[in-house]
Amino acid sequence: MVFCSSVPYHITAVFIPKINNNPLTSGSIGVGISVEPRLKLCVGPEIAYNENKEAEEIPITAKNVFNRFNIDEKYILNMPLPIKIGYASSASSTIATELISFLYGKTSYMKALQDAHKIEVENSTGLGDVLAISCGIGIVLRKKEGAPGIGEVDCISFPKDVSIVTVEFGAMNTKDLLINYNKTIQTESQKVLDKILEDFSFETFSYEIKRFTDNVGKIKLLNKGDEVIKTPGLISYYMKKMMVVLLIESNKIEDALKYLRDKNLNLRILKPSSHGPEAWITWI
Repeated sequence: MVFCSSVPYHITAVFIPKINNNPLTSGSIGVGISVEPRLKLCVGPEIAYNENKEAEEIPITAKNVFNRFNIDEKYILNMPLPIKIGYASSASSTIATELISFLYGKTSYMKALQDAHKIEVENSTGLGDVLAISCGIGIVLRKKEGAPGIGEVDCISFPKDVSIVTVEFGAMNTKDLLINYNKTIQTESQKVLDKILEDFSFETFSYEIKRFTDNVGKIKLLNKGDEVIKTPGLISYYMKKMMVVLLIESNKIEDALKYLRDKNLNLRILKPSSHGPEAWITWI
């Protein structure tokens, strides 16, 4: 038997930390986009892989899950998006390992998700990503902080005529992101969330996150940041850590990519996620 899990990623656009002395009821409210390609993890003694190829390293928060449950098997990890950029890669990998533990009968499904949230909060690697990914479809709105089953989250599908492109300018730890979080960002974030709570739609989301990004102004501090927001077909944009997320008219995507590539920028083309985390057993 081989135990597998598959988990989308999540890129927060706006968030407000909500921290107390209980990690299960702590977290953040906010809004973002759940994206693919998905992280996939398979574990089991029957796994076959190229011995000459070094196995991709599981992030430390995820590795601690396996250690806690005494799971020590061969694994294959496909982690297409990097850590410390803003994709919630730590949360995705922690959820994936918790779901493997669920398949092994070590924990229940809901407790697996709640433990993943607890680990992320305690390690300051994420506040609301596990809750967001537990919904995992298109645009994700976190209405109440807390772990899955405690917090409140909702999703709407992403428009089919809009493409997602990210431009990566560097890495940043979540701890550093939180250190730089200030009252101005919180006030502006609340304005965005109030509007989206009134009308949870792509139109409101795209308008409000662009307004927020322009008001906070950090995108212009990036090298070539001014040029990035002149991308052809650009509908909206926002920043997460040192990454810019571009929402582009799909019928203009080739012009947009040529424009960005001509500036030698580090790009990724993503898809909106169509479903949340999943776990299954393959019988070999």
